[in-house]
Amino acid sequence: MPILRFLAGAFLALLPAPWRKRALPDIDMEHSAVVSSLALTLLYLGALIFRYIFFFQERVGELGSAVISGGMDEALGDRRVQYGMGTLVLLEYVTQPLTLLLVYFAVESAGRLVAAFVTGEVVPTLPLQVIEWTRQKIKGERAKRELGPPIIDFVEAGAGDEYDLKIASCRPRPNWNRLMTVSYRDELYEIIGEAHAAKPRPWIYLLRKKPEGTVVRGLHVYAADELLPLPEE
Repeated sequence: MPILRFLAGAFLALLPAPWRKRALPDIDMEHSAVVSSLALTLLYLGALIFRYIFFFQERVGELGSAVISGGMDEALGDRRVQYGMGTLVLLEYVTQPLTLLLVYFAVESAGRLVAAFVTGEVVPTLPLQVIEWTRQKIKGERAKRELGPPIIDFVEAGAGDEYDLKIASCRPRPNWNRLMTVSYRDELYEIIGEAHAAKPRPWIYLLRKKPEGTVVRGLHVYAADELLPLPEE
């Protein structure tokens, strides 16, 4: 049902992109993200306000009882004492861990709302995104160990009309696509294809000289040894 998919999208909008794609790969998250972010912003702000009201009443009552117990009943009628008690209670409230947590999530939800409403970007909640970044980091380190140490690329000039340059690399280049321009030995190339081969250089990129006058978007100044670690000084 559309309403159920919309509600599911409102929940999934909190998740990092890879998690969302595994759960519901074909769902449109943009409108769900707006509703989700707005609802959570109001929820956290409401929790901050109502919690402060009850906290204020309780703490002012405790402070007032302490003043009365100390035999200084007349001090409660002094506006300076009243303002001082109010300021003290407010400072105590805003420095509590739960208050700081609610403030953070209210600000985060507002930022997610702006991103979804203005740019259509679905921004996940930071704690879950940190988990995903950690997972990707561990996955990347494991993949590096499986691939072995980086080695210099093998670069070969084209022998026909299919391509002008072939680069065999030990590591993938995720941003090398048809929008990327590669600069190598004072020549500009564009990516026209990708293939796979056996180790130690399983990623093969086919490039063609970029026609003059075409727009250069992303530019990668390439060197065959760019994956090698920098020498220690």
